Amino acid sequence: MSYRTILVYLYDKKNAKRLLETAIALAKKSDSHLIGLHVLPIYHIYSTVAIDLTAEIVEARHNALQVEAQGMKDIFEKTTKDEGMAAEWRCVEERSALVAEAVIEHGRCADLIVAGQPDPEHDDIGSSRISEQFLIEAGRPVLFIPYAGTHKNIGRNITIAWNASRESTRATFEALPFLKAADHVKILWVNPNQVNGHHVDVPGSEIATCLSRHGITAEADHSVTHLSEVGDELLSRIADSGSDLLVMGAYGHSRLREFIFGGVSRHVLQHMTVPVLMSH
Repeated sequence: MSYRTILVYLYDKKNAKRLLETAIALAKKSDSHLIGLHVLPIYHIYSTVAIDLTAEIVEARHNALQVEAQGMKDIFEKTTKDEGMAAEWRCVEERSALVAEAVIEHGRCADLIVAGQPDPEHDDIGSSRISEQFLIEAGRPVLFIPYAGTHKNIGRNITIAWNASRESTRATFEALPFLKAADHVKILWVNPNQVNGHHVDVPGSEIATCLSRHGITAEADHSVTHLSEVGDELLSRIADSGSDLLVMGAYGHSRLREFIFGGVSRHVLQHMTVPVLMSH
């Protein structure tokens, strides 16, 4: 089992090279087909400022977006050509505000989506919501790369955030290509006795046994915390273990146009320091 088609969502030019570095490294390991996707958003004109905007200003903004898209295309095509790999570039001009739907449409035909963590210093709320939406609705695992640092070689030391839920189960099995290639795998269950009120004698032992049948040796561990934010405990333990990849379920749902994202999932997505493979 391997990721035969990998889609990397390139949001802006300043992060394109960093995301490509990770995506290309992953694609080369499994001889995957790499798709670079950029969604050219519609330029919003709000009624309160529309009277001050001329057609020339709107056109100039649209042209600027086109130039940035071309810059990302150039980076993608040059980098993948230099690596001698199978790759294709896609630029979609979205005629509505629903950028996430374009990512969802293309991502559903890929084994893995690679995307950047929204930068809290520069990104607005909308970009974070886009990431959350295609994570929940695409039906594919999403590998989020931190907005800071480089992460070319990942997956040697992996932590699985396990709690026996549907989401953590799906994330674990969709991470099998990473897990099989890892040097060390840890299954970490935070507050295991708080799940559904049931006592667990050896947290994570059953999924560890299951993974062993795939040739994966995994260490089962657990942690108990009274912190209000479980995500902080999870990230702290990852830092202590030196893990370079976190695998976890994403909790949330979409109802009509209302989007609700789980607290731990959102906290990790906002504060992650290593790449995180999430699945819903």
